[in-house]
Amino acid sequence: MKHEFAILQGETSIKEAIQLIARSKHHAAFTLSPDGKYNGTISINDLRRLILSGVNEEDMLKFHPPSSRFSTTEEDLKNDEIISNMCSDLILQGVEHIPVLNEKGEITDVFSLTELRRVFDGTHTPVSARRRTGKILIVGGAGYLGSVLCANLLERGYAVRILDSFLYGRQSLDEMPLAQNLEVIEGDLRNIHTCVSALEGVHAVVLLAAIVGDPASKIRPRETIETNVIAAQALAAACKHQCIERFLYASTCSVYGLSKNMLDEESDLQAVSLYARTKIASEKMILSMGDDYFAPTILRMGTLYGYSPRMRFDLVVNTMTMHASTERKIRVFGGKQWRPLVSVQDAALAYIRCLESDIAKVGNQVFNIGSDEQNYQIEQIARIVSETIGDVAVQHDNESLDSRDYRVSFQRARQVLEFQAKDTVATACRVIYSNLVQGLIPDPSQRIYYNHFFDAAEE
Repeated sequence: MKHEFAILQGETSIKEAIQLIARSKHHAAFTLSPDGKYNGTISINDLRRLILSGVNEEDMLKFHPPSSRFSTTEEDLKNDEIISNMCSDLILQGVEHIPVLNEKGEITDVFSLTELRRVFDGTHTPVSARRRTGKILIVGGAGYLGSVLCANLLERGYAVRILDSFLYGRQSLDEMPLAQNLEVIEGDLRNIHTCVSALEGVHAVVLLAAIVGDPASKIRPRETIETNVIAAQALAAACKHQCIERFLYASTCSVYGLSKNMLDEESDLQAVSLYARTKIASEKMILSMGDDYFAPTILRMGTLYGYSPRMRFDLVVNTMTMHASTERKIRVFGGKQWRPLVSVQDAALAYIRCLESDIAKVGNQVFNIGSDEQNYQIEQIARIVSETIGDVAVQHDNESLDSRDYRVSFQRARQVLEFQAKDTVATACRVIYSNLVQGLIPDPSQRIYYNHFFDAAEE
């Protein structure tokens, strides 16, 4: 068959059926009777609704009716009137594919709604052909990384649902393309009802929402624990319960804290802040939930930099560029501390690589996201920014206000995800500087550009 559909027996459990459909190229599967005849079509969303209604996930499919029983035959395909009526029925019921049966009731082929239309009147729908399988839920999708990731997913033909509390406003949504594929829900990660409702019909979940950074966590410790630990783990548990297999969790290289060695995913974690401790706690709990049907991926990101529709000026490269533009000077505290950097555009690419990779390769795994070449000391970053903009003084203060000091290896992401960072600090610096000079960011001192002025954030 030209369409690779999952074909399921009646003895298949609901949980196994969800996994098989999720790993196929479609949102539904065909079920067979004991004698091999077509019984009906079952959608992954209907199976998840059964679980939410209290049905045991180990129940067999044969105890539950299929979502639809639409089918056709080779003879029917020769009749224009039958095809026309069939297309109308499929559209009305929201069915995208229909099996072709032989005289014995066995499946011999599959036609999509688009193909049936083409058979009938030659119509063509290139947009639907570009659309990729599954809807992606991005929790924190209007934030610094989230807005860039969502825009990239939409451009690649994905359907995207954003769940965000919009503490920083909704301006980042203005630059997102293909609005017909975008759904937006305003809500707080800490509201379990909102989160469970947002999971309806999604293929994968990316959790970016958190209280990010040491200053923000220190100011609001209770909200940090509620959001970064309790709510994050509750969302993961909800995904596991609904058999949403692909779950990407945004962690941070800050979990490494302090070390003189080059660190990889197997290195000891040494938290030096509440923020890092909450990320470690959720990493461990989420990974412990992993099994054959729930395969989370932890992405430990380097320090982000670069322009985003929801701009931040509390990140080292962005901060230095902003001060170089507004004050013609850069102030460096300490300077010998090491930081692994990665641009926000490259970080978004890493998430997409993970979403598109075989789940067997990335599930129940941890990846550092960044570039070996962009392990920099703070004073090196200042020098790059100064040289890129030109005629900017660098002022040194030997007192370090940040105890983090670590270098990180990104070899695993290169090998497994085939991820290679493309951006450089200098390139991103030029873009931010240009936007500031042109007045596209009229007042970079506004509180909206700094996470520690708010209850929640997104890395």
